[in-house]
Amino acid sequence: MRDDDPWGRAEAPAVAEADLEPLPPALADIEAMLEIGEDRVLAPGERLTLPGLADLPEIASLAAEGWEPLPTGFMGFEWALLPAIWPREHRRWVRDRMPCFGLMSYDDEETRLGPETGRDTHQRWMLARMARSVDLPPPPRDRIWLLRSPWATIPLSSLLLVIGQHRDRNGFGWDSLANMRAAQDLLSRTEDEVWAMWTGRQADAARSWIGTERGPRGAEHWIRLGLGPRHVETLLAPLEGDGAGLDLEQARAWAEVIAMREEPGAHVVRHIIDWRRAGLPADADVERLGMVLLERDPGDVAHWLDSGLTVDDVAVWQGDDLERARRWSDAGFGAREARELVLADPTLTPAEARAFDASGIDPSVRHRWVAAGFTPEQAHAWTDLDIVASEARVWRSLGKGPSEARDQRASGGGALPLGVELGWAAMGSDRDDVSYGVTDPPGTRGTVANTGPDGMPLP
Repeated sequence: MRDDDPWGRAEAPAVAEADLEPLPPALADIEAMLEIGEDRVLAPGERLTLPGLADLPEIASLAAEGWEPLPTGFMGFEWALLPAIWPREHRRWVRDRMPCFGLMSYDDEETRLGPETGRDTHQRWMLARMARSVDLPPPPRDRIWLLRSPWATIPLSSLLLVIGQHRDRNGFGWDSLANMRAAQDLLSRTEDEVWAMWTGRQADAARSWIGTERGPRGAEHWIRLGLGPRHVETLLAPLEGDGAGLDLEQARAWAEVIAMREEPGAHVVRHIIDWRRAGLPADADVERLGMVLLERDPGDVAHWLDSGLTVDDVAVWQGDDLERARRWSDAGFGAREARELVLADPTLTPAEARAFDASGIDPSVRHRWVAAGFTPEQAHAWTDLDIVASEARVWRSLGKGPSEARDQRASGGGALPLGVELGWAAMGSDRDDVSYGVTDPPGTRGTVANTGPDGMPLP
């Protein structure tokens, strides 16, 4: 029989609007930040502690009763059709009042928190099309769905893993419809049948948590990583023995990162222990060290630490060679400024970089003059005219120097030659972030100077 209300539009929310508590401080601060148009640089490690759905008071109260929220936004797209086919006694919803925030940028130095960017309208359109294709009405907007597993020993977080495996094994596809079809098939089976169908390291981990104090529902993070109680005990055991010497929060952070490289299971634990024995501290910012941990070997990094360099040096230099990093460190350069200069001109020496300091060039823009292929003396002359490196490239490409620019500036002219029309690409908010489509003299040093008008490296 066809269900005329598969989304429960006639069903009241699990927590009435009048009963909603104020947002907790962490979420209220983010909402206020978004309202005034600000973003914020996260402190090291803060990314792992950002508030989420579980921090909403209504979600927390329902979670205590066994309900688990489905992910929302981009991360929730693949599960967005499940509520329509889920048993109604195991389904609830609350109004979505979660601030829409995300990570705006991520590089060697910082992660910025800002507004979630743009897929919402397209996602809704895609979900509406998918729903119509199987004779479902479009999903209602502005809801957070909370589901409960029909089976006591398989919490929802584990059941989603089973659904994904069942989808892939049976060729249902890869999208929201595929997950819906796989879920429909599994929900028609018994608990024992579902357990028998679920195989692999995550399934083994889930079985190993049954009967423990934490239980499968309290171990969802470890189950997703394919880790059972004994694996966690090893991560917490002293490094002097056979353990990793971590506390529980550190163990989770390390495992989350290492699992990006290793298959779920014991290999994750073994690799963490190898890194700890190589000299990385328990409280290392493993998220920032992510690419190092994923792409390099513990023995290689141990050489860096034995040479007197730090974990921060390793993170900043990434895959660069040890001798170059040590040479710049011995010359008194911090890892970040040295790396910035080397990226600007791989042939630059520390002595050449110091010559810019002697010429009075601000260290914050030193790498820009290096990348554009100017000497310290040239950079000083242009700076005195309030002309930045990207603009000085335009003058140079026309065979003009500071003397011509000085005359133009003295008569009230701008920073670019009069009458010049150039293609450009804005890469930031200040003048030095504008890249002009000019050609530099042959043999000019620097990575920017070796880029053609089309933005591609010169042969």
